[in-house]
Amino acid sequence: MMEPFTRLTLKAFLAAVCSLKESLPESVQEKIRTVGETEEYDRLDAIARNCPQLKPSYVEARQALNRPSQERNKGGDFLPDETPDPFNTETDNLARDIEELKDMQELLDRIEAELRGRDGDESEVPETIKRVLGAEDCFAIARQLFPYRPLA
Repeated sequence: MMEPFTRLTLKAFLAAVCSLKESLPESVQEKIRTVGETEEYDRLDAIARNCPQLKPSYVEARQALNRPSQERNKGGDFLPDETPDPFNTETDNLARDIEELKDMQELLDRIEAELRGRDGDESEVPETIKRVLGAEDCFAIARQLFPYRPLA
């Protein structure tokens, strides 16, 4: 059975790769291929966090994946402070953030469906995901499997 952290890392990493606008540098691609060969998928976390192209999308995907557990832990013990801040005259445009999360969530749902596979077997990484990680250009293969167009 695949460990929950490994599953979370794989989903967030694939979402980050799909969110790219162009391919990764060859040095990063080589590290990803090594992970694909050795099947040490937990190493993808360090690769994503240390790669400037991947890090923002990876962190966003991890936050989207952690959101349900964070919301579940909210309770009535600490009520929100609704007092307006008289010094802050700026307003946030939250509509765009919600749309981006929606798109990211749809991508994460498609990746989850792929990880489950047709038989619902969650014990190992499917061949399609292994193909992405072992490819010369993981970005190109990931975008074929999970077509995603991030908002500009």
